[in-house]
Amino acid sequence: MRIQNRPAKHIDRSFFLALQADAKDYPGGIRALAELIGINPTTLANCLNPDNDTQPPSLAVLLEIIKVAQARRAVFSLCQMVCQVPMDFEMAHRSPAESIRLFLTLMHTVGDVLGKGSEAAKDGRFDSDERAMLEPLLLGLMRSAGELLQSVRG
Repeated sequence: MRIQNRPAKHIDRSFFLALQADAKDYPGGIRALAELIGINPTTLANCLNPDNDTQPPSLAVLLEIIKVAQARRAVFSLCQMVCQVPMDFEMAHRSPAESIRLFLTLMHTVGDVLGKGSEAAKDGRFDSDERAMLEPLLLGLMRSAGELLQSVRG
């Protein structure tokens, strides 16, 4: 990988725009976020602005902003940099007993997705009603699979 001479905020402009938007959406905006993490508000605003020549924040500050502001747009942007797609749903922490119940629920969901998805795909396309029916099933399947994996990993 070749290191470019352009500033990081220009190279990864979409990430800094997303992080800036997340910071602005924090209750009280960038000023409140900056005060909470102990940084001058003007400095933080300039550090996040990809059109400002100020250096970007340190990795520690970036991570703190992401955690405190629950910066989903920034996380999605980071994932896109490595060709990944995050799933936007909360995963519950499960006990071993709940994991067994989750596994059975997962198998039921897989059956629904396969049955209804196969029926909907017969004509080689999904109409709006079929998409509306399949989307919650697929999201439930992904959430169940993620929670099961999280339980198995401990």
